[in-house]
Amino acid sequence: MSKEIRRLTQDDLAYYQNMQTGLDDDYMLWAFHRIISGPNHLFGLFVSDELVALSGFTVFKDHYAMLGRLRTDERYRKNGYGTEIVRYSLEQALLHPDVKWIGANTEQHNKASQAVLKKVGLPPVTLLYAAQTDSVSSLIKDDSTHWAEITDISEKADWIRRTYLDPSFDKKVFPLEAYYPFPVSEELFEGSLDDWHFYENADKSRCVILWEEFKGMNYLHVVYPWHDFMEQPGLFRTIQKNLKAAQQKDRDTVIWWDLSEREAALLPTDHPFDLPSPWILHGLSKEALLSDDVSESFERANTLIQDVEKELQDLEQIIEKETETLDALENQLHDHTNKE
Repeated sequence: MSKEIRRLTQDDLAYYQNMQTGLDDDYMLWAFHRIISGPNHLFGLFVSDELVALSGFTVFKDHYAMLGRLRTDERYRKNGYGTEIVRYSLEQALLHPDVKWIGANTEQHNKASQAVLKKVGLPPVTLLYAAQTDSVSSLIKDDSTHWAEITDISEKADWIRRTYLDPSFDKKVFPLEAYYPFPVSEELFEGSLDDWHFYENADKSRCVILWEEFKGMNYLHVVYPWHDFMEQPGLFRTIQKNLKAAQQKDRDTVIWWDLSEREAALLPTDHPFDLPSPWILHGLSKEALLSDDVSESFERANTLIQDVEKELQDLEQIIEKETETLDALENQLHDHTNKE
């Protein structure tokens, strides 16, 4: 039995199409050409020239690597292939010269993926609900007014410094894209402020950040840095105005707003949001992962030795069976010769 792991190319699509993943609707089938190029890295584990598992990572802002796209063939599960391919993806991300942080984002109910992430040394960081709705009009207070838009780039940057980049600020994770939150750093915000719309209230004590993005459907991404969103007059009126403008271009546009457990609990009982299974962000800095590698290297070496020993045992069993077959054939030949 031969086994290899390599980076996938467009030529490997047929291998993936032959996998039995158990997924009724797998976006990776039609997006395969995109997720193997650019900042996307996809690796496959082959057993006897058959693709049995794959995983990879995407680089964001040159310094963040998000692992994902784990798939295993149903016929080959419980062989450790999922853990093996994710560990390989992690090790490849560690080799990227500019990456400073590596993580993964998985739904709370996906216990199998969480177990894999635990095995490869990626601890949970935070839990977020992807709150979605096509209208927040029910949350608008009648006496509220629209917040003023900020267009000056230096003022936008100042809001980021006063919130997420302030060491004393309690939120340490920023939702850069739908499905992709990351620990804050100056690099995380580089090149994005021009594309984001900032609005601030009358006394300039609060702001909200809005932008549109497409992830299978069009979203108006909402980022409010504080926990007191239910207490801010004009906030939901401002969000609703931008949502309606986005829906004029694409009527199926909905809000995407990452909420912590604490924030989700603050919503009124009749809130308009759909709150699906929350996502758990896992991850560590490259520095921490590399320091962990020193202590884990013995464990990995031991695992490798165990794998080699198992393969040797399998080989010995094959040789033993072949020897028995040869002995039987030799005895038959001997008996036949004696009869003659």
